[in-house]
Amino acid sequence: MKKDDENVGKALDKETTRRGFLKGAGAAAGFVVATTAIGGIRPPLAQAQQPKPVMKYLFVERQNCTGCRACEYACSMAHEGVVRPAASRIHVRKYKGIVDVPVICHHCDDAPCIAACPLDPPAIRKDPETNGIILDSETCLGSNCLRCQEACPAQFIRVHPDTGTPLMCDMCGGDPECVKACAQQATDPLAPCLWAGAGGAGVNMSFRKVTPDQAAKDLINQMYYPNTDGKRR
Repeated sequence: MKKDDENVGKALDKETTRRGFLKGAGAAAGFVVATTAIGGIRPPLAQAQQPKPVMKYLFVERQNCTGCRACEYACSMAHEGVVRPAASRIHVRKYKGIVDVPVICHHCDDAPCIAACPLDPPAIRKDPETNGIILDSETCLGSNCLRCQEACPAQFIRVHPDTGTPLMCDMCGGDPECVKACAQQATDPLAPCLWAGAGGAGVNMSFRKVTPDQAAKDLINQMYYPNTDGKRR
């Protein structure tokens, strides 16, 4: 059984693209189910009752975004109780009427938004279990401050249209509603543009520096010809 565990570990540890990872993960999962059924190590019912892993990071593949905005609807429903895209934490920007750019919180390891908060203790903190960004609306200075918004390298942070307080991504307790909504809307040959992971990278430390406008320009150059600069990519 030790050798089997090593094989599964190798399948999951491969350096692959996202789709390759998912394919590898699916294969590994199938291998585990097969060995379980054959060896009688764990009954299927017990396996089905295993808790879902807590997601700590959001990832985006912008080229897959169709602009459906299901993520905005799901997020606002989860946090506001109504469909209200203006109050959604995640948001999709339409650039020059051509491409749609999902703008996400990267849950930065160094959390510039928290470091920028002038309060002591800060009105913003990280949930140690989910990595979600939690705002204390009682102490936050709201529109009188917004240093967190200025500090966000990804230009993610918007303010609530009613209260003026910054809208932070709390990862929905580790099970992001935006990711589930995106997966439900995606159909072949398309794939979800949003996904989540329990770990991996403190990641987005490089991607976070790409502003939404820069990302949009890159998408146009990748997806359309003639491009805005007349060059084929």
